Amino acid sequence: MNTFAWNITLKWNSVIPEEFPYDYIESLSLTWDKTLYLFWETDFNSSEELINYFLETLWELNNYDISISSEDKIEVIPYDFEEWVYEVVSFEWEQVTFEEIKDRFLEHDAMFSVRESELSLKFWNRVIRVDFIY
Repeated sequence: MNTFAWNITLKWNSVIPEEFPYDYIESLSLTWDKTLYLFWETDFNSSEELINYFLETLWELNNYDISISSEDKIEVIPYDFEEWVYEVVSFEWEQVTFEEIKDRFLEHDAMFSVRESELSLKFWNRVIRVDFIY
């Protein structure tokens, strides 16, 4: 079982099936596309398998940023929450570390996950994302 967290941007008219197997938070982007933040556990072993599942069974993905425990450092800190407002903060620098960022926000009540992303394409720096749910 792998833990994952990711942002997906879908076309504005995409329909999410009622039997959708993952928890998510949905919001609209400035272009009226749907943005989903998905999280929890999966039997898929790689981000490629998970992405292919979505491409084959659900929608065309406009954009995505995925972290899965089989490939990246990720920690989901679940808690009970009533409202579903989602925000993500990205930290990018050559010397940024997963543990440093996690420790910095550990006491923040709304922190939901910390995840290591791919290297930035522009500067080749490490990118750590912190997901917040309010």
